Amino acid sequence: MFKKLNKMKIGARLKKSFRQIILIFGILSALVVVIMLYTINNYGTILDNYAYPQGDIAMAMNESAEVRAASRGIVGYDSDSLIESMKEQHEQAVKSFEEYLEKIRPTMITKEGTACMDAIDKAWAEYKEVDAKVIEVGATTDTAKSLQAQQMMTDEAAPKYQALDDALQKLMALNISLGNAKRAQLRTVMIAALTIIIIVIAVSTIYSNSLSVAISKSIENH
Repeated sequence: MFKKLNKMKIGARLKKSFRQIILIFGILSALVVVIMLYTINNYGTILDNYAYPQGDIAMAMNESAEVRAASRGIVGYDSDSLIESMKEQHEQAVKSFEEYLEKIRPTMITKEGTACMDAIDKAWAEYKEVDAKVIEVGATTDTAKSLQAQQMMTDEAAPKYQALDDALQKLMALNISLGNAKRAQLRTVMIAALTIIIIVIAVSTIYSNSLSVAISKSIENH
């Protein structure tokens, strides 16, 4: 390649040499841009599908606990005003829990995530059914019915709530695992990309140096 340059006129040699250098660094610049766009896009994906939903899952778990606590208050209090207050809290907690589920649902883009959401939906429907029966019996100042409802909470509602909580815990663990895997994958890509860039820069530097030496010698010989 350098022999071909030596046969050219000095002006043509310089133009061709600088064009080659510009082309190399143009390719390098394009590579950097592509890597940056890939990183930005994937980092956004990690946040949207793994990091942010972890907060929503935690809030959903908190709201499910609020639903249960409100139910206990409803069947435990012996004051009509307190019972009504707890029923309002219960309704709000149910609404909040279901809103968080709907925020989480679109982010579950994997087969495992969808399966977890199906398990949560099933567990929530079963718990909600038993919970409604408990409240129907225990939302009263009648001591006998309150005790009956409390027993129902222990015998029937507690296992259903545990199933719901287990499903939510599994979703959280899955989300953390997938997020960590995606982050590790992105880190690997970044390391590989940086390695390629360093190699390209090193090769370009060596090539440019060789080119300058070749041109210098050709000028001296003329």
